[in-house]
Amino acid sequence: MKTSKIKFCLMALVCVLMTSCYTSRVANGNISITEPTVKVNSQKNHFLLWGLLPLGQTQVAKEYVGDKKNYTAETTWTFVDGLLNCITLGIYTPTTTNYYVPIGDVKN
Repeated sequence: MKTSKIKFCLMALVCVLMTSCYTSRVANGNISITEPTVKVNSQKNHFLLWGLLPLGQTQVAKEYVGDKKNYTAETTWTFVDGLLNCITLGIYTPTTTNYYVPIGDVKN
């Protein structure tokens, strides 16, 4: 009984520590990663087997940023993504992709 409590606490600690881990940011067009941007959209990505097999169709950034040529795509694990990965032991591995455009390209 005591070992199961310790295992649960360790798994919970790992989930908390993995919050916002594995973040990658890619700039497209004439924009730098450090330029001020505004979040315009977000998309959940679904994978199996530690991210090796995508579920569904591959996402196209144009669907999320429109006709913008300058944008930044940031793929990250949220807390919920990491928790689901831990619960399923890596069988289901979701990620979240956020799309950003430069402040000057946003229509008011």
